[in-house]
Formats: sequence, C-alpha cells, structure tokens
Amino acid sequence: MARMFPAQVLGHVPVATRLERAVREGTLAHATLLAGPDGVGKTTLAEAVAAAVLDAGSWPGGLRAHPDHWLEDSADERIKIARMRAGGGTPETGPSLQDFLGLRSYAGGRRVAVIARADRLTEDAANCVLKTLEEPPPGTHLLLCAAHPERLPATVVSRCQLLGCAPVPAAEIRAWLEREHGVAPSLAGGAATLAAGRPGRALELATVPGAMRVETEAVAAFLGAAGTGRGGALQAAAALAPPNTAEGRERALTQVTAWTGFVRDVACIAAGTPELAVWEPFREAAAAWAQALPPERIAAILGRCVDTADQVWQYAVPRLGYEVLFLDIFTVTPAPPRTVGVSVGGAFEGPPGSASTSPRPRAPRRR
Repeated sequence: MARMFPAQVLGHVPVATRLERAVREGTLAHATLLAGPDGVGKTTLAEAVAAAVLDAGSWPGGLRAHPDHWLEDSADERIKIARMRAGGGTPETGPSLQDFLGLRSYAGGRRVAVIARADRLTEDAANCVLKTLEEPPPGTHLLLCAAHPERLPATVVSRCQLLGCAPVPAAEIRAWLEREHGVAPSLAGGAATLAAGRPGRALELATVPGAMRVETEAVAAFLGAAGTGRGGALQAAAALAPPNTAEGRERALTQVTAWTGFVRDVACIAAGTPELAVWEPFREAAAAWAQALPPERIAAILGRCVDTADQVWQYAVPRLGYEVLFLDIFTVTPAPPRTVGVSVGGAFEGPPGSASTSPRPRAPRRR
C-alpha cells in the first residue's frame, strides 16, 4: 500500500500504517490521542492525518488554508478555556474549538481539529473538550497530542483512541536531516545522537545557531558543581538557574534534560552497555561517575533529574528546583567525583554562528 503521508512524517511506521488504513477505510476514530516524547513528531503525524482526511493537497493553499481544519499549536504555556469554549475566538487566534465545530463543513466533507501539546489544557479547558468527546458532532475528528497524557483528565484519555509514538532511531533521523534539510553529515550525526529519538529536537540542534553548544555547556557546568561542597553546589545552582518566566522555564527544561541525558549515560556505562552512551565529549566523566557510584545511587540521581524536569513543567521556580537538585546530587554521600573539565567545542559542533549560548535559541516548530 502506498503511503498517504508525506516524507515529513519520520518513523512511527506501525502507528502511521494503522492511521492510514483507518483513513482509507473510513474508520478513523472520532478522537485520537497521540502520546510520545516532546519533539518526536506527534503533531506532524496528526497534521498528516488531517491532510489525508480532508484531501488538503487538492485545496488551494494546502492544509493550513483549509476551512475544515483547526489547529491549536500556539506557544502559550497553557491552553485556557477561551480557546475551547463557544464565543472564545478572537481575530488574532481565530475561532475557538467550539466555534469551529459549530460550523458546517465548508467543503462538504469532514472536519478535523488538532490540539498540539494537549497536556497544556487547563482543567476548565479540558472539561470543555470532554463535552465534545462525549457528544462529537457528525463527521468530526479530534486529534490530541501529548508528551504527558497522565496530566490530562482520565475521562478525556478514556474517550480517545490512545496511540504511542516511540523515539525514532538515530540513523533515520540522521538520514532525514541530511536528505530533507541539507545538514552536513558530521553535524547530522551528532544532533541525531543527542536528540534521543526526537526529530524535532535534532532539527533544532542541527539548524539553530547555539543550540548544540547550549546543551554541551549545560552539562559542563553541571559537572563543575561536583566536589565543591554545599556552598559550591548552591552557588552553581544559582548561576545556572534561568529566570522564573515562560522562556526561563523552557530554558530550564533544556538544561535539566541535558543533565538527565548525561546521568543516563552513567547508568548505561555502569550496566556494561557503554555503546548506548550519547554524550561523547563527556564519556570520561560518565565513566568516572559510573565507577565511583553504586547502581542504586545512580538510579536515585537519575530519578531526581526526572522529578526536577517535571516540577519545572508544573511551574516550579527554576532556582529553587536547581538548589534542591544540586544539594541532593552533590552533597549526599556517596557524591559524584570531581572530573577534569572538557572542551565544549569538541565532538559536537553546532551550525555556523553557534558561539553564543544565551538566551536559548528558538527552534523551528516541529512537535
């Protein structure tokens, strides 16, 4: 069967095949929830489904100009009820979800609404979506995407067909970066490795000046806190913590994710699988941590990094989260060893113009 979806849909073959078949056979669920890591391609896949359902290729201007397509993929930290309820639309944002669903199909067929990062829905907004899921208008399909479906109300999740989007193999991401975006092979390989299976993150690392260096410097600064005692750990946390703003929390998530990746490398080396480690510039430091720390301590540190990322996502003040994290990691016995610093310009060079690291560069949107 020839694929209906374009080349932008990278990986996710089992899920894409299932959705393609449903579109062809007219059995697509009225509500589908695509779950998977940030940047793995959930919204790209959802938009491909919408384009196939609406035959958007034959519409002037394509999917984004199609009157029977609705998309919420704003940069807002939270999706408030005004974006969902009837009468909540504005000239800037366009019609709300309920306003869109209240219209007849302009093209005489079906209508598709896509909510990217649906885990941003406030409680009131989620309840408004729930009413639509309970009584869906005829000929309407809702596609929700979420990196954290557990943050959605269980009643919303239970009324959707849940499909998981797994990380994409690094080799596929590397080939895609080279083929579709003209990224140099050496840079494509580094970005694909560090992206941990997320094409969107790989695209950012490979094309946005400074993105690769931001992550590398974040890990180097994290390692520098080892062996400095309580005062040094607090000082390092304060120096690294971004402001308590939307952009600051986004930057904090990038930093904590980089630290989590390094600790994951430590766990891989300790488990006897060093080939799974991705932070090549910090391999010696990861090996030193793996030798000095028992497995249960490594697991505890990894868990604390994951918890901190979750707290930042839930609007915790980055500095407070960093201080608690650094005290837990660098002052609790056994503590990680102090390692020799590394050059941040080594194995993973970013695109031209990557010397500056602050503020965090903006990525091309791919969810």
